[in-house]
Amino acid sequence: MNSAILKTEQLCVGYPKMDVLTNVNLCLNSGETVGLIGLNGAGKTTLIKTLLELRKAKSGSFTIDIRSDTPAEDPQGDRGYINALAYLPEKFEPPAFLTGYEFIEFSLKVYGRKVKRDVIRLAVHDMAFDMKFLDKRVSSYSKGMRQKIGLLATVLARCSLMILDEPMSGLDPFSRSLVKDLIKAEKEKGASFLISSHVLSDMEEICDKIAIIDGGGVHFFGLATDFVGKSVAENLERAFMNLILNNR
Repeated sequence: MNSAILKTEQLCVGYPKMDVLTNVNLCLNSGETVGLIGLNGAGKTTLIKTLLELRKAKSGSFTIDIRSDTPAEDPQGDRGYINALAYLPEKFEPPAFLTGYEFIEFSLKVYGRKVKRDVIRLAVHDMAFDMKFLDKRVSSYSKGMRQKIGLLATVLARCSLMILDEPMSGLDPFSRSLVKDLIKAEKEKGASFLISSHVLSDMEEICDKIAIIDGGGVHFFGLATDFVGKSVAENLERAFMNLILNNR
C-alpha cells in the first residue's frame, strides 16, 4: 500500500479577514495524481500556495513527506527521483533574456541536477517543441512554448512530488495530449502529482482522485467515476456543471 506523501487535516486557508477554504481534508499517496477542480476564485491556487508555505494556514494542519523509495541513481539526473517538491505556477513566465536551454539548465541547477543536453533535446522533441528555439531567447516564444519549457524544466527535475497549477494553459489539443502522456509516464515511474486544471476531460483521464472545491470547501474527494456516478451524468464535466447549478 502506498504511503501518504501529502495530507491535510481540517485545513483552513484564506486572508486575515476572510476564509477561502475551511475543513480541507485531502490525502495524496505516493505515485498518485490528485486533481483540484473548481470555478475561478474557488480557492485552488490559495490552497496550493498554503501547501507551498507561501502563505500561512489559518488553522488545521498539513504534512508533506517527500521521501522517495526511488533515489536518484544517475549523476546526470537522467533517472531516479530526488526527495524534493517541484512547482509550476499558474501564471508562469520564464526570464525573457534566457534561451530555452539556459532556462532549463538553470532550473535543474536549483535542484542539484545536471542533465545532458541530449536528454533535454529528447524531452523537447517528445513535447513537439521546435528544436531551433532552444537556442533562442524566451522573449521570442509564444504562450504555449513558454508553458512547455516550464513543464519540461519541472519534470526533468525528477522530484518526488510535482505541483502543477493549470499546466495545460495555452496549449493546443495535440500538446495537451503529449503533456498527459508525460504525466502518466512519470507517475508510472513513481512520481506523485497535485494538479489544478479547468480542463475536466484531462483531469478525468489522468487523475487517480479528484477534489471538487465549491462553496468554501471540498465538496467531494475521491474517484472521478464515483462523483460522476452520484450525479448520474455522462462525464466529469457534466457532473461538475450539475453540482454548480444545484448549489446556486
